Amino acid sequence: MEKTGGGQGAALFAFGSNGNGQLGIASDDDTSTPQHVHFTTTTNLGAVSSNLPPSPHHNDKESRHQPHVNATAPFHDFAAGGNHTALITHGSRRLYMTGSNKDGETLLQEQSQVFKLLNGIPDGVQQQQEKLNKNQEQGQDGSGSPIDKDADKDKADTNSTGIRWRSVACGWAFTIGLTEPYLTPDSHDAIASSTRKGNNQAIYAWGSGSFGELGLGPGRSKTGGQAIAITTGLLDSSNTTVRDNSRFEIIKVRAGLRHVLLLAKEIRNVGDQNGDGGATKTRMVLMGWGSNRQGQLGVLTRLGLPLTEKELRGKFMEPTRIVISPGPLKNTTGAEETHDDGGNEPNIVDMACGQNHSLVLFSNGTVHSSGLDKYGQLGPRTAAVTTEEKETAEKGKKVDFRIGFAPVVGLPFVDSISCGWNHNAAMDTRPFVDPTAMTTIYLWGRNDHGQLGGGVPLRTLDVNLTGALGGAFEGIVQVQIPTRRKANSGDDEGRSECKEESEKEYEPLVSYSCGSEHTLAMTQSGACYAWGWNEHGNCGGGIDSTGNKDLQDVPSPRLVQFPTPSNSPGQGWVMGGYGSSWVWT
Repeated sequence: MEKTGGGQGAALFAFGSNGNGQLGIASDDDTSTPQHVHFTTTTNLGAVSSNLPPSPHHNDKESRHQPHVNATAPFHDFAAGGNHTALITHGSRRLYMTGSNKDGETLLQEQSQVFKLLNGIPDGVQQQQEKLNKNQEQGQDGSGSPIDKDADKDKADTNSTGIRWRSVACGWAFTIGLTEPYLTPDSHDAIASSTRKGNNQAIYAWGSGSFGELGLGPGRSKTGGQAIAITTGLLDSSNTTVRDNSRFEIIKVRAGLRHVLLLAKEIRNVGDQNGDGGATKTRMVLMGWGSNRQGQLGVLTRLGLPLTEKELRGKFMEPTRIVISPGPLKNTTGAEETHDDGGNEPNIVDMACGQNHSLVLFSNGTVHSSGLDKYGQLGPRTAAVTTEEKETAEKGKKVDFRIGFAPVVGLPFVDSISCGWNHNAAMDTRPFVDPTAMTTIYLWGRNDHGQLGGGVPLRTLDVNLTGALGGAFEGIVQVQIPTRRKANSGDDEGRSECKEESEKEYEPLVSYSCGSEHTLAMTQSGACYAWGWNEHGNCGGGIDSTGNKDLQDVPSPRLVQFPTPSNSPGQGWVMGGYGSSWVWT
């Protein structure tokens, strides 16, 4: 059994809820002290990432609006579920899992306390991948074109299943896995993928879910310990009514408690004036399945047909198109704001799922939200109130959800998002555009455990605005991590304190993440901070002077202590889960 470690001495740690071994620390005990994560096989997570540039963002039109993906993350993808966890390595793109397998959510046949290589995919996938591997041996990719043999830096880390994975998502008791359609150089840009013919990409579901979260169609709520291909709804290639002369290359998948969102590139065949049909058009599209009771999918129609409220708030058992228009962004007074996107039509570039709500990020830096709004997790809204909302208010009904995506008002340009169960975080990570933005996390939503970190209000709502109800936090706050205070200038105590506050300098942040009800951030200097709900020790309080775990909620950012100082300043990464935390440092 191997501990994780990178080429520069960095390692993966975990702490928090661990009753089913989901942390992967060779134990099933909760821990408030960061512990090394273990794998059953040797895997050098840092082998690829150590050679990458420090930031995925560059000062040019092509890349400046790409979604935030940590260039120094030790994984290609990572997902935490209710009691299980999954990660995809760089290079060979192997999928490892740990935690509960009560419902077949890990395919490991039994509960595991360490990360194990996945070995449970149907033979059909194996045969497809064997063909790709044969092409690779001949110096070709999946389409038969030559490949760069040096692209995969992790040759020694061979994949015993022969499958290369692109993305993975975990819900309460299910997992959705997406395979690579062809062999590609390792990339940290979620949108950087080329379109090639003969797409043999596949997406699989395993585990259980009675709300349609498996995407396998009506009557299928368990997979029986197997991974089953999702070939229903929009992903049914034989359904010409649904596909309408188009195909999809799936980019990534994300999951909430009982719903799934999927981002895909739609490649549509379009005929020219002679009807030859050789040309194609592409666009990014969003689809989803699972529960929409609180509007978390944002589905408003099915196959272009309107649905009743009962139908909308039901279960969507198959992949369904979600239509979102970026539209003009309005501020809190209803006036239009402009987020420059280089004159291009904004595209969807990322999405995040909460417990019962979702966020979608556009390339122009705007964020749209849909779902439960009981705690203000959909963010501020404009002063314009719809006729339906007025009628509902007149009837005395309390509506704490919204079905359909609408802009989060008052949020500055951001290029990354993260969802907790009922709170959200976002950042602008473009160092060449605004270096000071790298120091600020914007947060909104539920704050009963200090999830928002005691942040300073960014923008407060006018009294006539619609939005959060019943004592919810009604605005966006900003959290920053101070780096130092200037020395006392000799003024009286009150004036000195004010001067120190105004002259604080803040640490650039290289990574952040929302857990279920807590938040994590990693500074450029290698310090990890956590705040919010801490019942399982997921904010890393350690052991107090009496020998007891510190499990008190943390209302503002608190430094997490590790066994050894960070060996890779500027190369850190954090991820929050269901009462759990992972840190690469």
